[in-house]
Amino acid sequence: MFRTLVFVIAVASSACAMAGLADNNNNLDGSSQTDAAVQIDAPDRGSGSGSGSGSGSGSNVQPGNCSQPATGTIATWDVSGGGGSQTSSPGTTKSGATVGDLTRSLDLVATTGAGSINSSNWSTLSSMPSSSSYYTMSITPPSGCTLTITGASVTTKASGTGPAKSAIATSADGYSNASTITVSSSTDTTSTPSLSVSAASGAVTLRVFGWDASSSSGTYRIEDQLTLTGSFQ
Repeated sequence: MFRTLVFVIAVASSACAMAGLADNNNNLDGSSQTDAAVQIDAPDRGSGSGSGSGSGSGSNVQPGNCSQPATGTIATWDVSGGGGSQTSSPGTTKSGATVGDLTRSLDLVATTGAGSINSSNWSTLSSMPSSSSYYTMSITPPSGCTLTITGASVTTKASGTGPAKSAIATSADGYSNASTITVSSSTDTTSTPSLSVSAASGAVTLRVFGWDASSSSGTYRIEDQLTLTGSFQ
């Protein structure tokens, strides 16, 4: 009887010990899973923080300041000393900016004419051509500046069979908005057309078109000076 009681007690103790061990294992497994979850969440939070910081830094990048701002007459092409048939006439501008020479479209023919740049073979069409029959020049703002052009001043004269119509337009809008230049065959005429180039960041090309000539031998010239008014900002 005593031996049987001892055996029962021993078996009961062994069962309790096994249950306790199982509980400990369960606790260890649960603790391990919880730690793993924390380890995963932490890198995710770090990644999110880093990404937000990078995005904020990029949005704060600012453009450079205008190195040499200016307002008023920003470019001049003086042809008063030309013989008319010169290939091109240089321009002048404010310090830091650059200008391209005043030249002709390839279809025009250089013609003599004192104090001017002069040409024949102008378009006989009744509407403004899109890619021919023009004088052209360009202007580029100083480093870090934008270019605004508000107007031009140009003196012109046509022969009796030269262009009856003329206009100035810019590459800023693909030459789609042209401003009228008055044409006369009897006297030199100075026109001051308005232009609408606003905050251009690079070079802008301008074209002075002539058309509706009654003969291809008719001439049309720019005399004295062509100037541009606007600003570098």
